[in-house]
Amino acid sequence: MTEAIAPTSTAALRRHRAANANGPASCRVWLFHAHVYFDHAAAERIAEARRFMELIRETFTDGHVEVHAFIPLPAGPHPRGSFEVLFTREAFVEHVTWMMFARPPSLDVLIHPLTRSQVLDHGPRAFWLGTPLALGTALLAAADARLEEAGRSEESIIEATKRHVLPAPAAAGGGTHR
Repeated sequence: MTEAIAPTSTAALRRHRAANANGPASCRVWLFHAHVYFDHAAAERIAEARRFMELIRETFTDGHVEVHAFIPLPAGPHPRGSFEVLFTREAFVEHVTWMMFARPPSLDVLIHPLTRSQVLDHGPRAFWLGTPLALGTALLAAADARLEEAGRSEESIIEATKRHVLPAPAAAGGGTHR
């Protein structure tokens, strides 16, 4: 019997990549990222973002969606407070469609694949729910250059993205969504 592999693990990423090695780059993408932005200067918007973050955690419980740390101020290339959601290709349609309908109008969401290029992922490969925001593209380009210079693998970049994953709360009849 094979050991279960967490859907968002590096092992799952490698397994997907191996199965799709001969396909186009778009088919090799296993993980996606959503940056959920809010007005960090307004207490009611911060509270709304926290509620939405918890709703995502309660709704998607099968391991294909992970909620990352809540960042209450602009950080790096991101011009507003935000939190991040990591999700798999398998959950993409269900999660993104759900966000289209469940997202409070005051929250803007950038959705992109996770690959080796921060510039491409946050720019031409991305799409928005809500109003697009200007990101610090120079910071993204500098990050790409540092990662390339260090010879970091795409898997190590993705694992670094997951460092601030929040633990799932104890299920009290939690959601069944994926």
